[in-house]
Amino acid sequence: MASKKNLKKDINYLTFDLLAECFTYESFHKDIKPELIDEVAKSILDNRNDLINRINHLDAKGDPKLVKETFLKIRKDFEKSVEALDKLA
Repeated sequence: MASKKNLKKDINYLTFDLLAECFTYESFHKDIKPELIDEVAKSILDNRNDLINRINHLDAKGDPKLVKETFLKIRKDFEKSVEALDKLA
């Protein structure tokens, strides 16, 4: 299993990559409302903050099976950020 440190690095890297994609989309599509870009960016950042908080305050300490399930759920929940980016298309 990956360490907390590596998982947080992955989440940060992918989050900022999604944000860059958001703002790149905005620069190429001038007809899109800036409020929509702000809403999507806020959604991505809120999801990132929630995931990092869940990693830092893990409730399943001591039970390896529960810890593994928790980390798998965190990885799956990251997909919400990618789905938020789909609102632009």
